[in-house]
Amino acid sequence: MTGAAIADGDEPAWDEFSYEPYPLARIADDTSRYAEATPQTLKVSQHGEIEYLGFGAFGTHWFVEADGPVWHFVTAGDPADEVVLMVHGYPDTWWANAEVMALLSDEYYVIAVDVLGYGQSDKGPEVDVSYAGAAGSLAALLDKIGVSAFNLISHDRGTIVSENLLAIDGMSDRVSAYVRMQQSFDKPHGLPRPPHAAMASVEFQSQENLAGTAYSSNYGSVHFPERFLQRLNWEFSFPGTPEAAARTFQGTSFDIELAFRMENVIPKMTMPVLLIQGTDDPGQKAEEYMTSADLLPDARVALVAANHFLHAEDPHMVADLARELFSSGNANRPDRVFSHPVNFQFPAKN
Repeated sequence: MTGAAIADGDEPAWDEFSYEPYPLARIADDTSRYAEATPQTLKVSQHGEIEYLGFGAFGTHWFVEADGPVWHFVTAGDPADEVVLMVHGYPDTWWANAEVMALLSDEYYVIAVDVLGYGQSDKGPEVDVSYAGAAGSLAALLDKIGVSAFNLISHDRGTIVSENLLAIDGMSDRVSAYVRMQQSFDKPHGLPRPPHAAMASVEFQSQENLAGTAYSSNYGSVHFPERFLQRLNWEFSFPGTPEAAARTFQGTSFDIELAFRMENVIPKMTMPVLLIQGTDDPGQKAEEYMTSADLLPDARVALVAANHFLHAEDPHMVADLARELFSSGNANRPDRVFSHPVNFQFPAKN
């Protein structure tokens, strides 16, 4: 069943493919595709276990050790197809990308990771969950599972991990195209800024229902269903997440990241790049991105009438823009900055 689709009109109910509290149901018949990590930590999902993602597509869960830490990631699609790597933001896990994965999996082999420190990936005190540390281990994971070239999609703090990945010697040459969402680029982050000093504390990260609260706040343009929010909170509640998430915010800042990006990342972004920014995000203003594409040899900016969590608000929009970039680059759109329609899958907020 791995990567299989179901017939149009036969979309199953979620519960038909899940058990409480949420994932999974069946084991793939090709669990030898990736060698299972031993020992496997946080064994909630099973190596090779299949989950229904939506839109007629299935994903398979894997646990693989890379340079010490054990990574949890989910794949969808045919392994023989071109690879798309998805790196989630905060407060998220791989599951934030499930529907975009499903929409792309008919044409691409999509790999969505739990970044170190989050979800079911390693997060103990011995694990380097800094952005540079996670990027170095992610590079080792890609080597271990045989990914030599890939398209990249990142969101929010996953973009900082991805930029540290691009800064590694030779890695930018392996990225065929890059969709970059909801993160400051060449200008200082606007106001209000997320409170990174507070977010670097375990107390902040230990708040109940932190992920669902973020999605329901003014960083979201839609009313997400309660079951959706429950899954978000379940994904963000694995033991050790508050301690690890706090460590990811220590020793960094928007200004430090901007300086690093300008010096070490932007010069390496020679691949086709699409920056997608939601115009309703209260902290990231459209005017911050109007000239961003001018710094890169092959780039565009898509301004969409969505908020911060646009991958969940309109997965079709994200998948369509990604597919367009991956298949034809930027040649079909000469304008550096353009608007794109949004069709929310959930009811919009008033």
